[in-house]
Amino acid sequence: MEKDYPPYFKYWGKAKKDSEQPGADYHLLPYHCLDVAAVADKWLELSPVLLKRFALYLNVEPDLARRIVLFFVLLHDLGKFDGRFQHFREDIRQELQGDEWWIEEDLSYYSHGSSGFKQFCEKFGYSEAMKAVAGHHGFCDTNFNYEEPTADDDLIDLDEQARSEWVAFCLEFCELESIPDVGGIPLLAGFCSVADWLGSSLTNFTTSPMANLQEYYEQVLPRAEAVLRDSGMITSIAGAGFSFLFPDYRPRGIQCLLDELPLSPGLTLVEADTGAGKTEFALSYASMLVEAGLADGVVFGLPTQATANGLFDRIQHAAELLFPDAKATLAHGKSHFIVTDESGFLHQSKKRAFLGTTSVATIDQILMGVLGIKHQFVRSFGTRKSVLILDEIHSFDAYMMALIEQVLKGQHEAFSSVILLSATLPHHIRNKLLNTYSGSSDSEAYPLITHTNLQGDTNVFTLPEELQQQLKRKVVCTQQWHTQDCFPEDTHIGTICDWVIQGAMVAVIFNTVADAQRLFHKISLQQPEFEVDLFHARYTVSDRQHIEKAVLEKYGKNATRSGRLLIATQVIEQSLDLDFDVIISQIAPIEYLMQRMGRLWRHERENTDLYPRTNAIKDPLFITLIPQESIHLDESISKTKTHYSGSGFVYQNIRWLYRTEKYLNQNDKLIFPDCYREAIEYVHFPEICESEPEAITEIANAFELKGEGSHYTARQISAMQSKPLNDVDPRCALLTREGEMSISVVLVDESGALLHGGSFEEQVDRERNLISLPPKHAKGTKYPDYFCTKAVVGKDIEYNNMGFIRTDLVEEFNTGGK
Repeated sequence: MEKDYPPYFKYWGKAKKDSEQPGADYHLLPYHCLDVAAVADKWLELSPVLLKRFALYLNVEPDLARRIVLFFVLLHDLGKFDGRFQHFREDIRQELQGDEWWIEEDLSYYSHGSSGFKQFCEKFGYSEAMKAVAGHHGFCDTNFNYEEPTADDDLIDLDEQARSEWVAFCLEFCELESIPDVGGIPLLAGFCSVADWLGSSLTNFTTSPMANLQEYYEQVLPRAEAVLRDSGMITSIAGAGFSFLFPDYRPRGIQCLLDELPLSPGLTLVEADTGAGKTEFALSYASMLVEAGLADGVVFGLPTQATANGLFDRIQHAAELLFPDAKATLAHGKSHFIVTDESGFLHQSKKRAFLGTTSVATIDQILMGVLGIKHQFVRSFGTRKSVLILDEIHSFDAYMMALIEQVLKGQHEAFSSVILLSATLPHHIRNKLLNTYSGSSDSEAYPLITHTNLQGDTNVFTLPEELQQQLKRKVVCTQQWHTQDCFPEDTHIGTICDWVIQGAMVAVIFNTVADAQRLFHKISLQQPEFEVDLFHARYTVSDRQHIEKAVLEKYGKNATRSGRLLIATQVIEQSLDLDFDVIISQIAPIEYLMQRMGRLWRHERENTDLYPRTNAIKDPLFITLIPQESIHLDESISKTKTHYSGSGFVYQNIRWLYRTEKYLNQNDKLIFPDCYREAIEYVHFPEICESEPEAITEIANAFELKGEGSHYTARQISAMQSKPLNDVDPRCALLTREGEMSISVVLVDESGALLHGGSFEEQVDRERNLISLPPKHAKGTKYPDYFCTKAVVGKDIEYNNMGFIRTDLVEEFNTGGK
């Protein structure tokens, strides 16, 4: 190597894994850093949104923001200017630096990201921005004790000189006089990490130094643009707004308010009736924000895998209209069974799914962006550069709500937009969410859209009187069946069967899997003359996919409606487009019952092409299963806790169930959407109600105290700086939810073969045969390396067409008992 070249040309940055491949074995480190910077540079040029966000946070002009960001991106691999990293390919090191220098052989501990951060800090002082780029492999460990390598002094000196001169080159290249003192920069860690992934794909294994690195850079820029477009990171929006997305429909209700909403970043909270078109509203408004240059895409978050799967096709259709050159992505624990990993760059891992223009995800995947998980900043980068839409926001407990608040605060910090959707929320929950953007509102209107901008200024948007009058109102007739253990009596089952025989589409919704299985077994023993289906969460992925699809076909908008019974759990209460004539449900807090009522007479079937309803049911009918006796004023706490059987265990705050029961007793008809606000406030009013049993008050106070603890715990977990879990570790999802940790149980037959085929060694095959169970129900052989337990069906656990069956129920079912 010519002596005139700077010392940083004596370091390799990328090396081929297979040395027998044609061409050079390595790519010089300066070239790799410039590859990554070229991707970042082109990305900022093609995405004014990102550049504007960086400029706003740094409070400088866009061009200076661009140069500051590129400076730190160029330093992301500073730790590779070190003999310990170079020794990973000692043959290349000797080719570049000669063989006269020695270095310690055991280098397995060396992390070039964290070490590069330490090296920078020792020379130039602490820098949050440097920490962000140094953690591009998923995590920057700032707590380890950095030491110089055990090596020849001349080699150590060369490393230090190379690092110093590379920093000096980067300052000159970016036209900066000194190292920017900027603190942390939101979005930088994720931006740099993705640029590194894409920049690494540009590697052309260049081994000859160039005197003019600007010339090399100019050669890379066109390839950087190409890889950005090919990966789906950059695309153009073809149009926006309701009329563009839904040209065959006229806006209704809240959709008529779209043109009134500000085209500025902020938090928008939408409270409107089930079936009011909130999804279409959110997509339309999000597209308008993207078209206005305020976001680069849309991330849609949902409570469960079933709801995410159910909405994916609708979102995918909208995405094809908005971004013709891109494809929507799906991210949840089992999404690769629906969208294969081979579909492209964005589909190759769940964290990448957030990086494109349109993504549908379960809430746990989004919450990982604020937890101690490797590459969490890639997830948060994906949501923060986009409009984040969270549906069914009312359905999360105190622990998850605390994590959601952290997500919203991150969106606010990054000048990003959020749209939250709910049928309705108690005032205190609404204001807790608005407060993440420093907003608040006490409006009683309904439907209601509340918008808080980045400065905390809050405005509400309500329907004018004429549109209020035009709202489609649905009257739901309510009844209560008083039963033992909130389980249907034989006379009730007979009534249900009569309705189905007369052509009614009926759903019975339980709060526990065991109760759903009990009723399914009991009715199956009677060999009914109609079809009975069972749907809950304790099926393997393979079976659940099939069942979920069948449920949508048999009970959805276009079903033939010949009389059928679905026995299910809460998996059907959100975002699934199902349409029943009658619903019988175990008692739950009123907001969950109202969600279930949203599956009742969902579609207009008179004078349409849809299959008609049976004449046996004249009006929407919702029946609640409640205990035979009321709670006495002097009831003990222990007995009160068990009053609602399994429903009390699931929902825990007995006050909500007690007040829901009282509200239903007082209202034999509910008029939607008018009843929402009244019902929610009646059940969730924080003060003690008249004649409320003392045990109810004590249980509610304890629940509130526990919720505050859960809220605190979630905030603490999100702030933890300890070494993170690997982002492919199945335990990551457990951090997003509070409660008993589930065990992943993989099902095999008596011969040891996976129940639904495949190889136990392959993760995708294990997941296809997997169910998640509480530890007390998980039997079999543990496999710690695979984070799972292998269970033999028929020996370790019972599993059949009813899914996983608890041990205590097996004998009951075998003997035909209740």
